[in-house]
Amino acid sequence: MKVLYVVSSTQVIGGGSKSFLNLLYGVMNYGIDPLVVCPDRGMMYQNLQKQGIKVANCFYRHITYPPFDKNTKNILLFLPRLFGRIMANAIGTIQLYRICKTFKPDIIHTNVSVTGIGYYASRLLRIPHVWHIREYGALDFNYYYYPSRPYQLKRYRKNNSYTICITKDIQCYNGLEHNDSSYVVYDGVLSTKHLRYNPLKKPYFLFVGRIEWAKGVLPFLQAYAEYCTTCHNPLPLHLAGSLEGHPNYVAQCYKVVKEAGIEEYVSFLGEQTDILPFYSDATALIVPSLSEGFGFITAEAMFSGCLVVGHDVAGTKEQFDNGVELTGEEIALRYTQQEQLVQHLLDITDVVEKGVFSARYEPMILRAQQVVKQLYTCERNAEQIFQEYQEILKP
Repeated sequence: MKVLYVVSSTQVIGGGSKSFLNLLYGVMNYGIDPLVVCPDRGMMYQNLQKQGIKVANCFYRHITYPPFDKNTKNILLFLPRLFGRIMANAIGTIQLYRICKTFKPDIIHTNVSVTGIGYYASRLLRIPHVWHIREYGALDFNYYYYPSRPYQLKRYRKNNSYTICITKDIQCYNGLEHNDSSYVVYDGVLSTKHLRYNPLKKPYFLFVGRIEWAKGVLPFLQAYAEYCTTCHNPLPLHLAGSLEGHPNYVAQCYKVVKEAGIEEYVSFLGEQTDILPFYSDATALIVPSLSEGFGFITAEAMFSGCLVVGHDVAGTKEQFDNGVELTGEEIALRYTQQEQLVQHLLDITDVVEKGVFSARYEPMILRAQQVVKQLYTCERNAEQIFQEYQEILKP
């Protein structure tokens, strides 16, 4: 079986990229012959090429509107950028069509819902296309599909168009829960061999992710500042994530830290290539995302034996709910309001100071590991994706 994959980025650290690479390596074990199409020749392109995996480069952009806000530059460049995206995707579709005529894929699989050339090429070639819907769009990344969201939803339902949603909530958000061509397949995060638990935690809270609006960093820092004013011996906070791409937001975060006088407690570590040791050592991971699609870092942390404190919405909530369904008890600490988050931080600090952290939270951590081992392994993800391919290609 030949599958052509279209990715939206050649970055290798983000959750979507990690999920895709885990999927790719997994389905290759089932005999899939892949070709990966990238928008540039960045890190993922180079790495795959070195591994002997077929790659190609096309010129394409998101099928979403460019940013349009109070920024004068964005307002002035909105129409030229939109025209540029439309032209880039027209060119990319032609390029992809030519690649497909040579490679002759059985399926085109687009790794995210904001890239459209795979869909358009599949219509020309009359072969199945899979949308891997990993995002809400407007709710998490402030993306708005052009020409409209209803039009995008129609693309999902076209004949020979299939969707793989990474959570039940994303499937419902797109009105696909009763669509026979739509499947829910949770991301493959890590292999079972990566399960670990270090009871000797280091005294720090951890945040992992890009420093941007969608990740809820600013309200989290405000909650952490409140925690510091209440706690006589606050645990430090380490933020591991890219500081690039959203300079105004990053500046606001630094401002909150400075005005609260908590610079000695907060460390912006930047992007980390090997994040697993940070999870394993941390007292707790905080997941404040406003609307996380799946929550790759949540599952990574649970694999690594890290206590998770998470905003009880979207994909994060679904992971927590799955845990309750499977074990009958909570697998993480939830919050919906800032004061609840502050209280969780205080409670965790209290048990750390008393030296009873393991006694209090180890059962929850081990339940979480039981759940991720059952639902979010790379092996399970690859098996399910391969089964969906077989279902799609049934005569």
